[in-house]
Amino acid sequence: MLRGFVDRKLLACAWAIGCLALPAATAAQDDENETVAITELALDNPITRSPQEGETTIADIQIKGNRSVSKKKIQEQIDSRPGDPLDTIKLQRDVRNLIKLKGLFDVKVKTRPSAESNSVVVIFEVFEFPKLDYIYFIGNDKISDRTLTKKTEMKVGDPLNIMAVEDARQKVLAFYNEKGFNKAQIQIKEGTSRSDRGAIFIVDEGPQQRIWTVKFVGNSIVSGARLKTQIESKPSIIKYATPIAGGYVDRRKIDEDVNRLTSYYRSLGYMVARVGRSLEFTEDDRWLNLTFVIDEGPRFKIRDINFSGNAIFGSEQLKPILNLKPGQYFDLSAMQTDVAALTDAYGALGFILADIKPSPRTLEKTPEIDLVYDINEGNRYSVGRINVKIAGDNPHTQKFVALNRIDLRPGDIVDIRKIRDSERRLTASGLFLNDAQRGVKPKILFSSTNDPKSIADRERKPKFRGQSPHRPLPEQPKGVER
Repeated sequence: MLRGFVDRKLLACAWAIGCLALPAATAAQDDENETVAITELALDNPITRSPQEGETTIADIQIKGNRSVSKKKIQEQIDSRPGDPLDTIKLQRDVRNLIKLKGLFDVKVKTRPSAESNSVVVIFEVFEFPKLDYIYFIGNDKISDRTLTKKTEMKVGDPLNIMAVEDARQKVLAFYNEKGFNKAQIQIKEGTSRSDRGAIFIVDEGPQQRIWTVKFVGNSIVSGARLKTQIESKPSIIKYATPIAGGYVDRRKIDEDVNRLTSYYRSLGYMVARVGRSLEFTEDDRWLNLTFVIDEGPRFKIRDINFSGNAIFGSEQLKPILNLKPGQYFDLSAMQTDVAALTDAYGALGFILADIKPSPRTLEKTPEIDLVYDINEGNRYSVGRINVKIAGDNPHTQKFVALNRIDLRPGDIVDIRKIRDSERRLTASGLFLNDAQRGVKPKILFSSTNDPKSIADRERKPKFRGQSPHRPLPEQPKGVER
């Protein structure tokens, strides 16, 4: 039996067409020409107090120590201003903001008396990373310096950051592993000291390893040819060393393939399937015979299907929509198709934000699954304001051209199927950009809002095309596409 629903307005339907600081630097030396006392503020334990008459104010703010980082960029991060009371909490926040600037590794704040009474000059002393003057690689033979430098994502002239150099080492090592150099070692000879002016990496490439064969053992329900489409590890095209041969041994990718095969078997109902791998190298350590060992286990069947949270449709109305039935083998793709069908059943009646989550639950003693669909129906929506947005430098297409190709008007109950049909008509018109590779195509986006001034909320005489959109809900989810 159908139960009550909440009728809400879809108030907008838019068509779019088209600080951890590094170790402190050594104490800065006093300026030789400075004859007045300079006090370094301790900001670790900021002082808080209420403003008092005659309190100390900031007469001026000075910046020292910057060479590459511009003064303007530093000033943009400082909230303290001349004339403000001397507030150590605010100064501490300024220091944290400055530490985040690229090129700075430490900041200190000092004060000295000014010519005005009850005022001081605040000095921000910044310490910059040294510049990266060069990037060298020693010992690389198979991969060029240019390629390795690009992989470091560092450039000459960048700040010489110790953490960035270590990160570059790891990126270079990961690149070697992707290319089959699984025994490669990368060491940093220069770039980990404040006194260094460049980065030098020592490379021990080791042998380049390729895959000779890929085999599967233990598979019965699925052929080896089908399983090969599920993995990324492929045998070398040419059985001798050449840059175009491919088939590099990537241990990370092999481990991911184990997970891919396990997930694939689970999607077919083999919920306890296990997948391992065997690596057999040739004597020269350059070619690999890769074998995936599979224990399929029993295939699980669906014992029962239930629904939770459904109020608009009863369970007896939703079950006929499903392709999966009790007694059939569990199949992930079929379950996902059923989720789409249930979503369409709700979306056809205005419940376009219904959230349906399947929950397969295996039994302990038998290879069976109880499949439960958890449903959050949400509210029922009707169309409010329709906005047409045509992207482009100088769009000439009139908005009514797009409106004529959609099935919905303000006041209509939103039908998710009509939205998809309208998108297809906009795409098929050939008037708007449709680039699948870039992911650019006519789209219909919708959002709800509680704006009381929305067109959908204004009082107006009812205007319907055909039957009233607020007709009673049907007893069966008719016309649902499976």
